[in-house]
Amino acid sequence: MASPRVLVRDESESRKRSWRPPAPDFGWQLLGWVGGVLLIVGLLDLGLAFYPPMFGNANWEFGTVGSSLNSLPVPMLGLALLLGAAVARGWVLGMRIWAIVGIVLAVLVLASAALWALNLPLAFRSVQEPVARLGLKKSVAKTVAQAVLYPVAFLWIGWQGLRHARAQR
Repeated sequence: MASPRVLVRDESESRKRSWRPPAPDFGWQLLGWVGGVLLIVGLLDLGLAFYPPMFGNANWEFGTVGSSLNSLPVPMLGLALLLGAAVARGWVLGMRIWAIVGIVLAVLVLASAALWALNLPLAFRSVQEPVARLGLKKSVAKTVAQAVLYPVAFLWIGWQGLRHARAQR
């Protein structure tokens, strides 16, 4: 009877074939580095979307927040990889740092969503053509879904990271 498959091969199986011994710590280090790059690039993209700031300009606020929410998968993936690498390697300070970053990102998304929502009445008043109104409704539906789901995901990542960091003691 064959042994069950696991995510990391055992050393006896590695010797039978031309496989290297497993190095999960190195693998998590690589994933952490990739996560760091994704988080930095994603946050840079978000920062550039808000630069130069034109708060008070309804068109800028509406468009910038909507496009920024579309850019969130990259930093979210980076954050999840960084937190996963910190957990896998037992780095408690890293767990706390990345968990807090997740919570801060959730708050920023909620603040951006509130800013965006303040411009909804103006957006609907300015669009009269049925085809354009349908496009606006689709955009609003997508942005509302993102404004709800991303903060929930970031808060969950942050909460789980802090919870796990506390459990390490």
